Amino acid sequence: MPHLQKAVAISDRSSIGEARRAASGVARSLGYGEDRCSDISIVATELATNILLHGGSGELLVCPVEAGPLVAGAAWLDLLALDTGPGIRDVSRAFEDGVSTAGSAGQGLGAVNRLSDTVSLFSVVDGGTAVSCHFSAPSGREAEPVGVVSIPLHGETECGDSYFVLPGARHSLFMLVDGLGHGPLAAHAATAAVKVVEGSSQENLSEIMRRTHNALKATRGAVMAIARVDHEHSVATYVGVGNISASIGNGVVTRNMVSRDGTMGAVFPKLQEYTYPFEPGMKLLMFSDGLTSKCNFGGYPGIVNRPP
Repeated sequence: MPHLQKAVAISDRSSIGEARRAASGVARSLGYGEDRCSDISIVATELATNILLHGGSGELLVCPVEAGPLVAGAAWLDLLALDTGPGIRDVSRAFEDGVSTAGSAGQGLGAVNRLSDTVSLFSVVDGGTAVSCHFSAPSGREAEPVGVVSIPLHGETECGDSYFVLPGARHSLFMLVDGLGHGPLAAHAATAAVKVVEGSSQENLSEIMRRTHNALKATRGAVMAIARVDHEHSVATYVGVGNISASIGNGVVTRNMVSRDGTMGAVFPKLQEYTYPFEPGMKLLMFSDGLTSKCNFGGYPGIVNRPP
């Protein structure tokens, strides 16, 4: 299983210290050096402080992301700060030192920008703010741009969701699995699915799904989807079973991808692989029941120009 991602609720001053400890702990587990861990701690502190000062409350997601076996050692860290506060009217000025709307020194986002490898901010007036900070892999090896959020249910120590990413110059493979229920048994099913996909990633998608279904018969089962993007021919092929939602879009056009009813390991439907045009600038979005099924790029103007 990938390193466990964490969500820290930001509701009071004590939350800031919790966010800092969570980020630095994960950074150390990924192999970042002490200086970089210190930078990550500072960024987490500033992000959590901004959530409290400007959003009132929110959460900081600490997201280690790992790619597949062909890019071994490619594990990096993303921090994602989310709030549903008043938003930022002038995003460009928000990164200037000395600019503050909360009576602070106005150094927070400037420091965040300097200490992170890349920073992206998306804000909707009266709709909240998201700040994404990326820290390149300590190994120096990194996959093509991909973003992952996979947070365990509150109170659980294992996440029943998992993923597999195998980027390539000609083809890229993206797999998402959600073990039924939550906790250790769901995580066991998800881990078993990932193992099968890792070992059969060069097969056609229907064959990968069949192999995974057979492997999951000994588990509680899962819902799952796989997308393969052919970069040379600008085509995405997709197959899904259960309530995995997926779409591709560029901010103007959104195409929803079709999953069939069923449960991997229990009720296996007649599979059909669907193909979709995947023009330059398209983004792929896959999610299980952590987001509304109506989620699409069109509701967030400009978001497709941000990092995944």
